[in-house]
Amino acid sequence: MIHYRISCQNPVSQFVQFELEISSPKQGEIRLQMPAWRAGRYQLANYAQNIRNFSVENSAGKPLKFSKKTKDQWIFDAEKSEKYFIRYEYFASKMDAGSAWVDDEQVYLNLVNCCFEVLELKNDAIELTLSLSEFAEIVSTLPQKNAETYLAEDFQQLADSTVLASKNITHWEYEASGTRFHVWIQGQIHFEKAFFLEKFKKFTERQIQDFGEFPESAYHFIFQLLPYPHFHGVEHRKGTVIVFGPAENLKNPAAFHELLGVSSHELYHAWNVCRIRPFELLPYDFSQETYTQAGWILEGVTTYMGDLYLLKSGVYDLPAYLQEINDLLQRESVQEGWKNYSILESSHDLWLDGYQAGIPDRKVNIYSHGALICFCLDMLLHRDGSSLSEVMKMAWEKFGKPIKGYQEKEIWNLILNCAKDQDSFEDFYVQYIAGKADLFVFLKNCLPIFGLELQRYAHPDSLTSELGILWQKGVVSKVHPESPAYTSVMIGDIIDAEIGQGSILLKITRSNGKNRQFEFDVSGKTFYPQYKIIAGVVTEFREKWMS
Repeated sequence: MIHYRISCQNPVSQFVQFELEISSPKQGEIRLQMPAWRAGRYQLANYAQNIRNFSVENSAGKPLKFSKKTKDQWIFDAEKSEKYFIRYEYFASKMDAGSAWVDDEQVYLNLVNCCFEVLELKNDAIELTLSLSEFAEIVSTLPQKNAETYLAEDFQQLADSTVLASKNITHWEYEASGTRFHVWIQGQIHFEKAFFLEKFKKFTERQIQDFGEFPESAYHFIFQLLPYPHFHGVEHRKGTVIVFGPAENLKNPAAFHELLGVSSHELYHAWNVCRIRPFELLPYDFSQETYTQAGWILEGVTTYMGDLYLLKSGVYDLPAYLQEINDLLQRESVQEGWKNYSILESSHDLWLDGYQAGIPDRKVNIYSHGALICFCLDMLLHRDGSSLSEVMKMAWEKFGKPIKGYQEKEIWNLILNCAKDQDSFEDFYVQYIAGKADLFVFLKNCLPIFGLELQRYAHPDSLTSELGILWQKGVVSKVHPESPAYTSVMIGDIIDAEIGQGSILLKITRSNGKNRQFEFDVSGKTFYPQYKIIAGVVTEFREKWMS
């Protein structure tokens, strides 16, 4: 068994002390691999940059030589059956749902950030001892052995786990379909306990109902409620970490809806991604990029279904749900990456720039664009007497429950098996998943199935609508490639506009200090239209979709 001991001698320094004890299974090289990324974010994070004071000693206390094979792999020579102690410090200074943070109030660690995988012992069980007596309450998604010690069956489970040691944390509980759900809140609370738990129990029970069971015997919602703006969630098999701020905003219904949305999203991940996972991500290889084209399933399905279950459970009424969809439409309406990159290609390139804005219109967002794809697929499936919920239950039975990785096409085949008109589904895949067709056109034609209508209207900003210029606080962030301003206006230009009858005069200050002036005739063509879905007459498909 591998033993980890974690302590924090000076919390305000934000350094955490680690001791790793191993027994060598053989004579020769031992490789210690620090993860380069974490589950739920397919982007290199290079956690090794946060390590200092690395050392190796044998059981007699003799320091041993070591070297680095790569930027995040340490190696040393060992004797068979000899014990070794690896010690180092980790700088925990990033507060988000997937990282590590230490201050005088808490020690918060996502263990994938800061624990080595011993490659020669990768399947060994791990015992984790937390020497953090200064902090009264310790929370972990790992099984507990005693007051200070936790167990992981292997490194994969350790890397999927969170530790939070706190001087002051709030603990609530609720039960849904026979499973105990723990709610841990670090920070100030600005909502009523009964109201909060009622909403969470509703969407939890509805998700479990459609899957038929919950994957774990217990689950932990760990909330970091901050005094400053933040919004982030990360999934784990036995829980989730959600960071939200400012906490005071949760007094307001709109902010509380955001918290409900991310919470339902992350809970859905307990099935989809934590268990229903592409074969290339099972198990995770944290040492290097692992490419997949299944982003629309990983995050598109989860984004769509997370919000849908707030509707199906009665937590949202239809207007509240449509507001969420309409917010999604507004984000997508100013993106034209679908003209240049399919969602399959965009998924593959997550490792390159998937979590940044990137260059203009290079790619699509697997979350928002993927959710709209899944919305359309769900409408088609309802038309044919099925639903995306039924497809995902099949995926759970076939891939998730036995923990068997899937090929992206295997999930698509489950969809086809539920379709009466398979040709229309295959055409959809070619055009909107593998291809670069305009999804808004399909959405408009499909929505009447649910008694819904897609309305299009001009962007309220004249420069955006008439010249295709997106700008904030006078600074240009994007210019539509079909705009007459595309050959004159640059990203980063500071503009002052005079809007007249039939023309717009732009006075521009460029980053090089030069001034420019351009006048454009308004042709009547509009850019970056906005969209809104409104509810019309109730249909049988809508009733089934909402139930």
